[in-house]
Amino acid sequence: MNNEDINNKILGILREYTESVRSELKERWDAWDVEMSQIEKHEVVGALMARQVTLATQLASSPSIWNGHIAPLILRAMVDNYINLAWIFHKDTLNRAKKFIEYGLGQEKLVIEHRKQEMVNQGVKDVDNDPLIKTLEGWINSQRYTFLTTVDIGQWAEMDTRKMADEADCLDFYRYAYTPFSANVHSIWNHVSKYNLRHCKNPLHRLHQIPLDPDLPSDIDYLFRAAKYVEKVFKLFDEKTKTKVKEISSFEKLSEELDLLGNEIAKEEDIENVSH
Repeated sequence: MNNEDINNKILGILREYTESVRSELKERWDAWDVEMSQIEKHEVVGALMARQVTLATQLASSPSIWNGHIAPLILRAMVDNYINLAWIFHKDTLNRAKKFIEYGLGQEKLVIEHRKQEMVNQGVKDVDNDPLIKTLEGWINSQRYTFLTTVDIGQWAEMDTRKMADEADCLDFYRYAYTPFSANVHSIWNHVSKYNLRHCKNPLHRLHQIPLDPDLPSDIDYLFRAAKYVEKVFKLFDEKTKTKVKEISSFEKLSEELDLLGNEIAKEEDIENVSH
């Protein structure tokens, strides 16, 4: 099996995974009885669950970013997303969902006010009738009147992510995924020194380090992790909503397909080695 055959098989597996995980999402949403008196709960949970699927499928569609430069940016967002959902689900789900919405609307209002100020500084006279401003304000007003929307510059849950993870019984996930990936997201020294520096080859320069933009090979483990994080969200949803689904786990199917492909490649390599 040549490289083209392997790539085609991988692309087929990725297409199948994308279709499967989207089908899982739809089945869960369809099986969950929407309580119209608690619509905010359903909207927030649905949005965060869909967000997890989106992040995973977007990563799956771009094998070139399965590396230590880019993949952790997406995986860290997935961990953050899971912790948010877990904390909302942990207790008082409706009120926490409302808090999540209100904070987001406030952040959008803040963006609008900053945009208006920028336009005023540029000499624009009628900022309120700017098409972009009207569109953004219309989105807020469709949910909550702008003048009633409070801007909160703190944290939406009124606590940091570690505390949220602790309360929601996922502190290990925070420690072993959120914290390590944060170094990549925030370009902290323990990331940039590993990925964007190399030692100078001149021994007279005290082996100081110089900047580097290295090309990294794709590592399918990043895809595996993304699919696993979607599975965590699905299991959390099933546990908290008591939803029963018939759809086969897309994560398990992906794992099986990747194992089969790996075994097939290894078998062909063994045969080739023997023939030599």
